[in-house]
Amino acid sequence: MLARRMISISRLLLLLSLVLVSYISIAQSSNSKYDPIYGLNPILYNGRAYEFFPKSETGGTQYLLIDFDTRGSIKLRGVTYSNLNLNYDVFNQQLILKYIDEIGSTQLIEISFAWLESFIMDGRSYVILTDANSTKRIYQVLGANMLKVMYYQSKELKNDNIKSPGTQNFTDVQKERYVLINNVLISYKNNKSFIKGFSPDKQDLIKTYIHKHKINVRKAGDYVMTDLINYCNTISGL
Repeated sequence: MLARRMISISRLLLLLSLVLVSYISIAQSSNSKYDPIYGLNPILYNGRAYEFFPKSETGGTQYLLIDFDTRGSIKLRGVTYSNLNLNYDVFNQQLILKYIDEIGSTQLIEISFAWLESFIMDGRSYVILTDANSTKRIYQVLGANMLKVMYYQSKELKNDNIKSPGTQNFTDVQKERYVLINNVLISYKNNKSFIKGFSPDKQDLIKTYIHKHKINVRKAGDYVMTDLINYCNTISGL
């Protein structure tokens, strides 16, 4: 009788072990958020699957970069994660992370805005700012001191009935340009409105610098605008 009980208990323990192993296997196979560097880090892989795929005949791209294999870094909750494959969906205002899961499949996820503070991609720096309506927006940042130039970038999807009825094209990147002064974003569209954003006693100095270097703030590249805002930072009392 005792022997039969021992056999029954052994069978029960074996059955429980098999159930537990099966449960673990299913859980592991269903979780594709594996990365050889960061593993199953719940902070980095906290976003949802990216599922925005335009029709094949759509012209252009929703992304800022054509090449999705650009390496960059992300700062989440004060922690920086480097050497990541990133792209910026400018149309949907989402930062997209591409990675290879544990079975070798390519995965795309949206980085959650809940913890995203900043990121660097293609050598450019971006930050997340919250506006007066509590809406979080992505801005490219030029300059590392108190004064900064900020770009908000966007794209539109427009109909192209000339090419073919029903066909759509993404526009080129559109920019909203700002100067960040005393933590306030001041919009500018040309040299005059850029200079006007600063205190009156500094405007002549900035105007002289712009004229001397033949700068058109609407067309100038990142390096030129970075030099300009760095100069503005050297003028005390702005």
